[in-house]
Amino acid sequence: MKIDEVRKVFLKYFEKNGHTIVPSSGLIPRKDPTLLFTNAGMNQFKDVFIGEDVRNYKRAVSCQKCLRAGGKHNDLENVGFTYRHHTFFEMLGNFSFGDYFKKDAIRFSWELLTKEYKIPVDRLYVSVFKEDDEAYDIWLKDIGIPKEKIFRMGEKDNFWSMGDTGPCGPCSEIFYDHGTGHGCKKPKCTIGCDCDRFVEIWNLVFMQFNRDEKGKLTKLPKPSIDTGAGLERLSAVMQGVASNYDIDLFKELKKEIEKEASIPLTNKKVESSYNVIADHLRSIAFLISDGCLPSNEGAGYVLRRIIRRAIRHGKIIGFESPFLYKKIGKVADIMGDAYPELIKTRKEIEKVVKIEEEKFFETLDKGLLILEKEISLVGSGKTLNGDIAFKLYDTYGFPLDLTEMLCKERGVTVDRDGFNKEMERQKDMARKGSSFSSKKEMSFDQDLLSKEIKAKNIKPTEFTGYDSTSSKAKCLYIIKNNEFVPNISSGDNAILIFNKTPFYAESGGQSCDAGLIKSGSTSVGQVTGVIKPLNGVYLHMIKANSKIDAGKEYDLEIDSRRRNLIKRNHTATHILHYLLRKHLGSHIKQSGSSVDSDMFSFDFNHYEAIPHDVICKIETEFNELILASDDVITEIMNYKDAVKSGAIALFDEKYDEKVRVVHVGNYSTELCGGTHVKNTSEIGVFIIESEFSIGSGFRRIEATTSIEAYKSLAGDSGLILSLINKTKSTREEFVDKIIRELDENKTLRKEIEKIKSGSAKNIIDELIKNAKSIKSVKFIYAQLGELGAKELRESAEYIKNQLNNVAMVIYADSENKISVVTAVSKSLTSKIMANEIMKIISAEAGAKGGGTADFAQGGGGDISKLKSLEKKIEALIIDKTGE
Repeated sequence: MKIDEVRKVFLKYFEKNGHTIVPSSGLIPRKDPTLLFTNAGMNQFKDVFIGEDVRNYKRAVSCQKCLRAGGKHNDLENVGFTYRHHTFFEMLGNFSFGDYFKKDAIRFSWELLTKEYKIPVDRLYVSVFKEDDEAYDIWLKDIGIPKEKIFRMGEKDNFWSMGDTGPCGPCSEIFYDHGTGHGCKKPKCTIGCDCDRFVEIWNLVFMQFNRDEKGKLTKLPKPSIDTGAGLERLSAVMQGVASNYDIDLFKELKKEIEKEASIPLTNKKVESSYNVIADHLRSIAFLISDGCLPSNEGAGYVLRRIIRRAIRHGKIIGFESPFLYKKIGKVADIMGDAYPELIKTRKEIEKVVKIEEEKFFETLDKGLLILEKEISLVGSGKTLNGDIAFKLYDTYGFPLDLTEMLCKERGVTVDRDGFNKEMERQKDMARKGSSFSSKKEMSFDQDLLSKEIKAKNIKPTEFTGYDSTSSKAKCLYIIKNNEFVPNISSGDNAILIFNKTPFYAESGGQSCDAGLIKSGSTSVGQVTGVIKPLNGVYLHMIKANSKIDAGKEYDLEIDSRRRNLIKRNHTATHILHYLLRKHLGSHIKQSGSSVDSDMFSFDFNHYEAIPHDVICKIETEFNELILASDDVITEIMNYKDAVKSGAIALFDEKYDEKVRVVHVGNYSTELCGGTHVKNTSEIGVFIIESEFSIGSGFRRIEATTSIEAYKSLAGDSGLILSLINKTKSTREEFVDKIIRELDENKTLRKEIEKIKSGSAKNIIDELIKNAKSIKSVKFIYAQLGELGAKELRESAEYIKNQLNNVAMVIYADSENKISVVTAVSKSLTSKIMANEIMKIISAEAGAKGGGTADFAQGGGGDISKLKSLEKKIEALIIDKTGE
């Protein structure tokens, strides 16, 4: 039975038995900061199990995309070298939320395995928690398993917990016996042996207790079921193979890889490398299709490590240039029926992978040469210094585990502590250079108020702001200095809770409304902020103009002008999202936004800057859609129906069963609780003010609409008129005249540079002649007058061509612009690195820059501090060369 059929049979069996088929959630858990990746089928039901979410079904079945390659659940180093470890895998599972319990869970599993999959009964064994007599008796008496095939195990193996506290319970595992020809082949081999003979194929968790802070267990009022069966393991059983890598899916992938490899799959020495690449291809494809892009932190860093590990194993089988991106199509072909997102995003995945491969192949060979040299110097059985491992990471992009793997192959360990110290030192330097400051703390304790709201059982606030800009509402509670009070006086800052409100609370990236609280025609308070931290209760932050009493009715009026500006900007984010997906690809997903009255920002995943011509197209098409006067329609729908209809559910929002759907024309449909215009014509004008990177794999667009966009255009027009007047030209002549003057300036500058360079050459020749000798290294540290950055670069190249084994720092101050170049002969880069010297200059003198092992460039900083660093750099060279 092929893997696709195994998946279908599982889902259909449980659907037939009253379970709702729930689609897999994404690999990146958007609302669970405790997880880097989705690593189990129950992750998407966590809130249901702990009582914070209610679904309209009590039985569920799913096939969940999972990944274990970072954090506590990290299988990366074992992947490819064992029968069953994977980074990406699929977890089959059935779930009961207070419905059936142990008896039915055990019956379902046994019936499916033995009747539907027809697995021989004599090959199956089970384990139970040692104190779980109930489960033991069900297996023994109801199912009829002989007692010698039921094993009682301890808490480590057969008791599951969601965390240190919370829901937990015993579990029962089902094992498949591959037979005496497998594993350790010892006569007494049984369940619990570390060999590969007995394989766990299904784990049934009986969630029946709650554990408190003291470790005390109390019975849950509604016990639940959470089960997990690895699809790849189950498929291996159904296909009669011991290794997951021998099932149909991996066979196809490995054959595809073999087509262009130099060493064939029949060579057993490279079998693990084929397994690694096949496994990692799935992880790469699924992570990128879920919006993850390679970066140097978080999930993106794990993706980068996986790609680079696959490249390393590709080199083992003969790949010397990018190859992974060519195999993405095969993953989509094999798994696209079950996961259509792979087919939709195939081209984008290929492009991202190709870019990442090209980057790594550029530096891989250099890094390998350095590592091989260092390993040979260390010798087998010794330890590679952490600073060398960090240099490989920082300069050549070698993840630590790749360095460790290469060292392990040669009997060398890596000093992880030393690596971590270097990493921390770099972070400290980055923090010192950062201009960001932490956000001011709120003037009230949000966590404390949330607890009080929960304790008082305060009902959710009725929001009337979709249909009106004012409401008569009763003031239910007043909170001042984190305490509930009966009233406040003029000048007091406080939080008010009303039974209903027209004020939109800050959420989904949209800023809150502002406005007034009135008693009759008199303003008694100004609303400056609105949030809803818990259970839909709106907290109005206000400054009182006169006495306000709890229990009284007041008129609430929002600032309509501000609301209208925000509405225009919010609808604009939806149109921009649509146009970005249209022009850049369907991989584009909103990762954040900030919608205010004067502008909005839109964050999204993308791997490169947007070309200027594409930005112009997006701007033009956007304004055409404004002129088209398309209606903006909202409706309430069932969440599942909305998503099925094509509505986009955004980054980290949590949706109820009933959702608000916003349609813009016939081209944009998104789930959104924000406020919007009724027609696109209300937006007026749209301008993209800027587009830039906010981190590896993520970009931000800042834009304006309406009056702010008009002001931006008017400002640009005024600037152009001013320049026309200054250049004494007309609109028609203006651009040509500016270009001519720039060309003339360029020619004059070149003449000046020639004069400067001529005088500088004499100085440089003197520096070469008098270069300080530190044994085999020539050292130069000097200021070269008023040379610009380009001339400094050329001077460094000239010096390197004239001297062997040279390390230099040369700098200049041209028109109050400080430029710095550090350069090292390539023969020295295994010991001394130009970018390492530049980091010291950055930290000590404030210059900003970077580069490669043999050349780095920077600018800015304090020239007096730069002058004083010569001895420190000289000491570094002495230390690094061991002289």
